[in-house]
Amino acid sequence: MSPTCGRFSIVLSFIVVRASSTYKVITPISTVPLLNCNALLFDLDGVLVDSNPVYETHWLIWAQERDVSYQHILEVHHGRPVSDTIRVVAPHLDPITEAEAYRQSVIADNHLERVRSFPGVSTMLKELPPDRWAIVTSAPRAFALKTLHYLDLPMPKVFVSSEDIGVGKPAPYPYLRAAWGLNQSIEDCIVVEDAPAGIQSAKAAGARIIAVQTTNSPDVLHEADFLVNEVSDLTIVFSGSNLKVTLDL
Repeated sequence: MSPTCGRFSIVLSFIVVRASSTYKVITPISTVPLLNCNALLFDLDGVLVDSNPVYETHWLIWAQERDVSYQHILEVHHGRPVSDTIRVVAPHLDPITEAEAYRQSVIADNHLERVRSFPGVSTMLKELPPDRWAIVTSAPRAFALKTLHYLDLPMPKVFVSSEDIGVGKPAPYPYLRAAWGLNQSIEDCIVVEDAPAGIQSAKAAGARIIAVQTTNSPDVLHEADFLVNEVSDLTIVFSGSNLKVTLDL
């Protein structure tokens, strides 16, 4: 039987040696986290797809036109709603007006050849039951949906963008909204994130968190429960009424 640790199950592999007629466990040789949940809530950019070349191009243009530090934007924009990023990097500007200008420039960008999905994402999403996963993103809804269509990725039953709620990440509401949309308790969901703001959002909501190291280094992802390189390190099996997620650490 696998021992449990809180809401996590740990599958242990042991070296077993025989001494006369008895067997003795002498040391564990590996630990494989096995997580049970009812639903998976995915961030989009940095987790399922890489759209950063598009966003960062438009942030550079926006910063140059307004004499704002582009480097500062790069340090804080991952996982945040556009208006919140502007409040941080340019508090003297109107965040609502500026966010709308930025969103419209991104939405109008049709150079989607710069966008890609991460390995294994398409197969994973197509095999998941539609009522057991959602996307929660700070990206403009129109561009995010256009990206999913361009990459031929499944459209989620529940899609939450920063435009759908008044307060985005790192507040808990985006992930609470997604869990509600799937008719699941947030405690029974696992969030997959790549950015500190998203991790803080999921943690405040009460979800368990797996972080991927696609856009940030491990030292800024320390609030996550588990850390993997990317989504392809997850093995997900739908068994009975729940999902079983194995992590390749």
